[in-house]
Amino acid sequence: MKISANFIATRGGFTLDIDTAFSAGTVTAILGPNGSGKSTLLRALAGLQNVDSGEIVFGDRVVNAAPSVHVPPQDRSVGVVFQDYALFPHLSVAENIAFGPRSLGTSKKDAQAKSRVQMNLLGISELADRKPSEISGGQAQRVALARALATQPEILLLDEPLAALDAQTRESVRTELDGQIKAFAGCVVFVTHDPFDAMLLADRVIVLENGVITQEGTPGELAARPATDYVATLMGVNLIRGRAQAGLLHVDGGGVLQIPERSLEGEVLAVLRPEAISLHLNKPEGSARNVWEGTVTGLAPMHDRIRVSVQATPPVIATITHAALADLNLAVGASIWVSAKTLNIEAFRK
Repeated sequence: MKISANFIATRGGFTLDIDTAFSAGTVTAILGPNGSGKSTLLRALAGLQNVDSGEIVFGDRVVNAAPSVHVPPQDRSVGVVFQDYALFPHLSVAENIAFGPRSLGTSKKDAQAKSRVQMNLLGISELADRKPSEISGGQAQRVALARALATQPEILLLDEPLAALDAQTRESVRTELDGQIKAFAGCVVFVTHDPFDAMLLADRVIVLENGVITQEGTPGELAARPATDYVATLMGVNLIRGRAQAGLLHVDGGGVLQIPERSLEGEVLAVLRPEAISLHLNKPEGSARNVWEGTVTGLAPMHDRIRVSVQATPPVIATITHAALADLNLAVGASIWVSAKTLNIEAFRK
């Protein structure tokens, strides 16, 4: 099944303007900051949110078309896993999973059979008689997924499926979830604000900012060519805007960099990875064609390296080793020279 979503929806004064599509067999992540419209999009696909104009089409069936068509959630063949899992506290795990099929009119016997199948598939059969209060967060996530899959949906929607888990549980459940959603034959759409989840779980990423799509593509495409500052920050790269001419990038806000793409002309974006930047106490001499001076404005540990923010023209973020930090004796407010080889700057048209 293919989902076509071309609509405008408002929620509490917020407007979401969407034009995209989702394909069966593809896991799509909706990535964006808080308030960008991620949950509104998921609610509209699930049938929990009306559209103000446009339409949503599942296959060849229109499920939303303002103002008169609105197919209710139970008639959409959609399975939903909510952020807090929304398990019924008074029902056992087996009963929670059976609730989905029962709500669609399946007999009690058949619903129980579907529940057992899903528990076996997800390895949670031993939890069948427990209540939600008696299981862990990772187990609750699997129960919620089993309940969604028990209805045999064509579309699986997940709202921040890992957000409620602690860091240690999150890592193991992420691996399990990856296998489960990749095995699902229909459309999978999941909302997240965590780029790591999007990069590891999704085949395709849609970035929402302020109610509109600002970029979409594979995780690799977003990492290689971020289109906005938000995406660049998530991907951990420097995004530089400017105007290219004859191998030179005249940076918006000041500064000129040499770039390898001499044929590029006009408005461009350029990506410079923090690990490709070198820092020096004195103006360097050598093969680097791009050298400029700046001031250290921030130092932050990042795994086994140090993230250094430099105010300059252009401003950049560099990553250096702890040994380099000690050698440079860096501190906030220190003057520093920045260098980057031309070949490490990738420029492309907007």
